[in-house]
Amino acid sequence: MKAGKIIHQFMAAYNERDLEKFVSFMDPQFESYLFDSRDILCSGIGDARKIYEKRFSENKNLFVTTLQRIINDNVVVESQFIEGFDSDKTIHAIAIFELNGDKVKRASFVRREVKPDGNAIQLVV
Repeated sequence: MKAGKIIHQFMAAYNERDLEKFVSFMDPQFESYLFDSRDILCSGIGDARKIYEKRFSENKNLFVTTLQRIINDNVVVESQFIEGFDSDKTIHAIAIFELNGDKVKRASFVRREVKPDGNAIQLVV
């Protein structure tokens, strides 16, 4: 399966808040981190399951819209608009996904909260 299609399905599972389907796209050594600080968000599927179970259960309005997608072999970069993020924030994110075969091996994010006037204002950790 092509990288763009895998990430499309990965994000669809995220929007459905279907934890098992979402983690099924992850490599066993999956890791996620913030691009700016290199702070690790999760490492391994078990850790990812805990983080996303909490995010999905606490954020009933969580929804990501892909604004743009760039694909270069096994790397997919997306510009995303995320509504209902932690405490019902709206986020503009740049997501960088690296695939290992048909699984997401690594995800890194640049996230900024969006003000009511539409401008990104601050780093969201």
